[in-house]
Amino acid sequence: MYQDMDEQIEVVAVFESHKMKPARFRWNGRVYKISEVTGDWKTNVGAYKVHHFAVVDTSSNFFQLTYDERRISWMISKIWVE
Repeated sequence: MYQDMDEQIEVVAVFESHKMKPARFRWNGRVYKISEVTGDWKTNVGAYKVHHFAVVDTSSNFFQLTYDERRISWMISKIWVE
């Protein structure tokens, strides 16, 4: 099941075909390399957008990351816990 989170993280992202794609992130002092983006979508918050990414790291852990255009910041929104 997913556990809701709301923690700021550092993300390295690339742009491919005019789309932002997270490549790796640092959370709790550890770097997670993203092996796959399984989904991406946007929500509107007033005049700004929040970009959501469902990702899998190289150890097969699932995360949901968000980028808030208004705050210019990345957050880890959800993690998969067993």
